[in-house]
Amino acid sequence: MLLQQSSNMLTESSPLPIANALTCYRTIARQELYDQPWLVTADRTVSFGELARRIEALAGFLEEAKIVAGQRVVISTRNDAEAALLFVGLICNGITVVNLDPDTGQQRAASLIAKASPCLLVLDPELANVWALPAGGPRVMALEHAAPVGVLGRLLGKKAPVSGFLAALAMARPQEPRDAIHPETLAYILFTSGTTSQPKGVCISHRALFAHLATLQRRLDYTPQSRILNTLMLSHADGMIQGPVMGFYNASPVFRPLRFEVTRITPLLDAVYQLRITHMIAVPTMLAILVRLGGDQRDAFQGGDFQRLISCGAQLDRGLWQDFVSLFQTPLINIYGLTETVVGGVFAGPYESTGVPGSIGQPEDCRLRIVDAAGQDMPSGETGALLMQGELLMSGYFDEPEMTSEVLQDGWLHTGDMARLDEVGHYWILGRSKNIIIRGGYNIHPEEVTEVLERHPGVIEAVTFGIEDPVWGETVASLVVTVPGTSVESLLAHCAAHMEPRKVPSQLKSVVSLPRGRSGKVALEQARDLLLANEAVATLEQDVPARLCAIAASCFRMAAENVTLHMTPNDISGWDSLAHMELVAGIEEEFSITLTPSEIMTLDCLDKVQALIERKQVDK
Repeated sequence: MLLQQSSNMLTESSPLPIANALTCYRTIARQELYDQPWLVTADRTVSFGELARRIEALAGFLEEAKIVAGQRVVISTRNDAEAALLFVGLICNGITVVNLDPDTGQQRAASLIAKASPCLLVLDPELANVWALPAGGPRVMALEHAAPVGVLGRLLGKKAPVSGFLAALAMARPQEPRDAIHPETLAYILFTSGTTSQPKGVCISHRALFAHLATLQRRLDYTPQSRILNTLMLSHADGMIQGPVMGFYNASPVFRPLRFEVTRITPLLDAVYQLRITHMIAVPTMLAILVRLGGDQRDAFQGGDFQRLISCGAQLDRGLWQDFVSLFQTPLINIYGLTETVVGGVFAGPYESTGVPGSIGQPEDCRLRIVDAAGQDMPSGETGALLMQGELLMSGYFDEPEMTSEVLQDGWLHTGDMARLDEVGHYWILGRSKNIIIRGGYNIHPEEVTEVLERHPGVIEAVTFGIEDPVWGETVASLVVTVPGTSVESLLAHCAAHMEPRKVPSQLKSVVSLPRGRSGKVALEQARDLLLANEAVATLEQDVPARLCAIAASCFRMAAENVTLHMTPNDISGWDSLAHMELVAGIEEEFSITLTPSEIMTLDCLDKVQALIERKQVDK
């Protein structure tokens, strides 16, 4: 089977042509870097020395646990510092990391863990219970300290019962990591948003990872003096690879001073100046929020240190690109790539010669082709399927040779995007040939949402698709055929219990039957039309609280009867920055009002929202 063990991989290959995990380890372990910061979070600063010690402690622990290169370890934690230490430490010891989002639902987590077949899971303590991991499975260790061993116990050679991974690590004998890691050893497997019945694990080798890090370093002008701001989730490639891993590779500090939230735009932009940031990583949705709410700090990137703002994760709209540059007077670099290409491969900006707003620019250290249905190259100006080739490509989908062969053909990755090449050599994405939703920079496979919906006893069949949205790019929408008496609220609650909040449909509608074409397949365009044709609109006779609760229920994916006006983000797990902006958009449309940036950033309780709406209605 494909990629089941690294020992089954190629055994003859040329050495890595660029810096690899072990040369980077030796760099950051030098005395002059030992006390320098590597990762700075809101509550912890991790030095390069601490990272080097973690790599060495892991080497000793792995040897004692008889975990060898190429085996897989699942990690999942909300602790950013520990997530980064584990990820980098494990890959430096040749272990393949499977980094799972802590918000993963129980059934999906069980499916991914079974698929990955790890030898060890290192998790936040509560996750073992939330995921209801069965006895007899792989070893599970909680990411916490156990009680220390007393002095007498150490003298007698006794060990305390180890319930925590960090305690076990502290008791291991540190040693340097192995002398060499084969280039084709898998550095990590990242499971994309595939269905629970067929999860898709993207396999990235050490060769691909470190070749692409070298490209990013050169193309984005990173030096050891760079200071990177990246607040993206570490369970996703752009968060981890363009954050802590790049800092490790580049021997430069990475900053995560706060979580990106609508209510914290001011301190985020203040941090750019205060921390002397040179590079900031963002997704287009973040840029859209900064344009809407950051106008009072339009000089945030003018402090003299700042060099590059990098947009990634989703297509950057031409208008948003131009609006951001106009407001903040700082050039953008847009990166195009997929999970299957580490993070990037094609770069636009910051200069007009290297890309124009709306384009994805030009390839770097890789090749592109645009082909027709027969695989023949298309001339400039013609639209076709986009293919990519280079060392940055994944090794394949874990243990899925047929799925791999569908997208990797003769060394070329079929990206699933439709594109054209203009007369001056810039590439433009014109659509997708594969069914995927990109919401705020996150990839969502509609089949997964449909699968969860159809597990509800009240659903006969369902279909899910993307709806264009000016802020998020796309949002998730579903049509369902239900048995009588099944409420939309119960379906949303069911989805919220089994999926990450960002995957729960923003729009969900019950219909008599799904529209189908002559072949019997669901006609997606007709489904979209059906959804949009009869959107439910609250009547003006409803009072403000009822209408507000209905909007909040839709934005936060909750049953309307469970929403109360005293609720705050602490009471609602789905009240994140994306849902906050959905709430704002819904309020502005429903009540025909416009909220100012300061009003948007201070809305931290629904009763405040009600008071604001009523005040603005009086002002009108």
